[in-house]
Amino acid sequence: MGSATHLTDYVETLLTAYRVDRAHARQVADHALTLFDALNQNRSSDARVLVEAGALLHNVGLTTDPPEHHLVGRDIVLRHAPGDAADHLIIAAIVALHRRKPRFQMEPTVLCLNKRSRKLALQLAAIVRVADGFDYSQTQTTTIQVLSRNGRLSLVATGPHAAVDSERALAKADLWEHVIGPRPEIVVQSEGTVVEEVAGGDEPADRLPYWYASGAVPFAELGRIVLRRQIRRLQQTARAVRNDETIEAVHDLRVATRRIRAALRLLSPVAPAKAARQATVAVRTLARQAGATRDRDVLLHDMTGRDMSGLEPVIEAIRAERMAAHAELVNYLSAKQYERELRALAQLACVNKGWDNRPRVRDHAGSMLYAHYEALRSYDRDGLPEDEASLHAMRIAGKRLRYALELVSDIVGERFGDLLQPLIDFQDHLGALNDISVARGLLAPHTNHAPAAIAGYLAAREAEWATLRQELPECWNVLVSSTYRNHLLTVISDL
Repeated sequence: MGSATHLTDYVETLLTAYRVDRAHARQVADHALTLFDALNQNRSSDARVLVEAGALLHNVGLTTDPPEHHLVGRDIVLRHAPGDAADHLIIAAIVALHRRKPRFQMEPTVLCLNKRSRKLALQLAAIVRVADGFDYSQTQTTTIQVLSRNGRLSLVATGPHAAVDSERALAKADLWEHVIGPRPEIVVQSEGTVVEEVAGGDEPADRLPYWYASGAVPFAELGRIVLRRQIRRLQQTARAVRNDETIEAVHDLRVATRRIRAALRLLSPVAPAKAARQATVAVRTLARQAGATRDRDVLLHDMTGRDMSGLEPVIEAIRAERMAAHAELVNYLSAKQYERELRALAQLACVNKGWDNRPRVRDHAGSMLYAHYEALRSYDRDGLPEDEASLHAMRIAGKRLRYALELVSDIVGERFGDLLQPLIDFQDHLGALNDISVARGLLAPHTNHAPAAIAGYLAAREAEWATLRQELPECWNVLVSSTYRNHLLTVISDL
């Protein structure tokens, strides 16, 4: 870890720049140190410095985005972190996990740490969560004293709001229970009477702007923020896939992989080349695994929703294929290889080392957006293509434009919807056409089992294909209109 003086200066800079409520921050830090000392008589002084820094900075994102201040605060800590210092990653993890459900399996700053540092980060985050609860009233009136350390920590909480604060502290001891041990016992000794319950966490009167919602921000920094968001979504959907909660879980997982791949491709001018290339290969493999399940989910959903006799044997065969593909996907998500690949991706998203932080968003985004728009328009050669291969390629080009827009959505603001919705409408039509093409391929091996039923089913799908293809120009004309193009050019000029 770097020097304590350096870290103190770093924390002081962020407290000032982001207008942190110092009274609350100091109270939480004092509580965190009390808890840390009670648990860790032999712990190194470095860890003590980290828990104090994490506690002081736990609300650093509150003046920017109150509802998501734990994630924005994490990004702020990483924004100002020098190089790949592990101590700043631990502080960022503490900030990210200090509120809401501590789903650390989704948090990139936790995922990118080695086992030893990960364990430390979770323990310190658990301490700060409880310490924050002890000032839930935001009054700085509750004091805590260690009563005993015989197996389970026992605390005495004193003050007019001690009952409210203690209840909150105990509720936030979920991570503590997971990584430290039994939740602490709390004895409340109230002083005076509190008539009404005081709920902390009021939103600041004057919010700071999002620092990354500007064309002047480094393109690499915006990219890392987007990657961290997508990693959380990837892990959230992976959890749902493992539990096989809904057929949409696999779809959401595949969408998450597409967004990560798109971000990596768009960030190639500024990202570390080798790490980005390896991450792209890993995410592409995961997408392929998910695709085998998702394609059959879509086909089964359509087939079971039709009143057509004779399809039952085929449906059962496709369902068996789906179950096998899903089992293979879950095995992949549970394998050590995926764990290693996920950690490498998280390190890419959280560590500044190797990135070119000099180019700004405005240096790349404008040309990037218009190049993707022109690539999509190039498929219209006096009319849209008729062959399925070209339509599929056009669908991919549309997705790339969509993901390029999403990369700068925080900067685009209100115009984002005007640009995105026509693109979604067009993609939905192309997606429906692609689903019919995929259905043909999946059903081909089963033709001998129920030839008449499959022929009837495919005939119905072909009729739908013809209707969708006929409607496609109407969606396309919106995208190539002067209105849409002017919206896009206005956004580019604003960047």
